Amino acid sequence: MNVLQSYRVGSLHWSDGGAGDHLLNLLGPSVVSFAIAVYSRKKLLSENLLVVISAMLISSAGGLFGTAAFVRAINLGGKNGALVRLSVLSRNITTALAMAVTAILEGNIAIASSVVVLTGIFAATFGRTILDIFGIKDPVTRGLAIGSAGQGLGVASMAPETDAFPFAAISMVLTAVCATTLVSIPAVKDAIVKVATGA
Repeated sequence: MNVLQSYRVGSLHWSDGGAGDHLLNLLGPSVVSFAIAVYSRKKLLSENLLVVISAMLISSAGGLFGTAAFVRAINLGGKNGALVRLSVLSRNITTALAMAVTAILEGNIAIASSVVVLTGIFAATFGRTILDIFGIKDPVTRGLAIGSAGQGLGVASMAPETDAFPFAAISMVLTAVCATTLVSIPAVKDAIVKVATGA
């Protein structure tokens, strides 16, 4: 646990900050750079607005409740693993908002950050291959799937697919915003906590 806490200590000073602090500082400009690709495909995005909105709602609610059900089903963390379970629920939300979601759910931000990074690495490494194996060729579907599941690293892996990349970028942002909004609603937060912990 100490290693995870030293990863992100909350300082951006070059000698005091952890690796996670410095990487998080670079995350903002990298996400803003996705806007160029999104703008270049604005007509394609507007033609698929209903699909994008549907994907955002399904991926944010499904990601939160699906992960909550899964971690409870596998008894993650054992009998007293409520903190661990609550900490991994934000796994498909981009790092900055995953920390906010974890704070709202009263989880551990160090664990959440690590799980988010691992999820992004997995999506970037295997996401496109998995979509190919299942025969998913539609660029809109490919972009929305990777963006809603793989955060920034997953989105960056879609850069070679010029029609899919903007959908991945917009999906990443909208899924994170929608999930954060959902968790901010007390009734939804309580339902997620109950599914994850049984309490």
